[in-house]
Amino acid sequence: MAKKAKAHVIWQAGVDAFAARRRKVEQMRAAVRLAREGPAQTGLMRPGPRLVDPVDSLADEHLRHALLSATLPLRQELQALRDEVTALRAQVAALSKRGD
Repeated sequence: MAKKAKAHVIWQAGVDAFAARRRKVEQMRAAVRLAREGPAQTGLMRPGPRLVDPVDSLADEHLRHALLSATLPLRQELQALRDEVTALRAQVAALSKRGD
């Protein structure tokens, strides 16, 4: 497999992984929205002032952390991207010198 094809396969795998993470986060957000709005939407409960429950705020904090973890790239992923960009810049520079 040529280097260009390998680079494309690696890039596509990264894009696919990112898309899968984004879909998972959107599903989690939809589930949270449904859980929060479900009873009020059915008319069983009237929406009113919401009391802050320490357990709910702790759960919200855990959910926020999980969503951030799911969407933020890992340190290794960022370093791999930096390395790849550096290598691509070197290739572009080499190709530019050949064309001159």
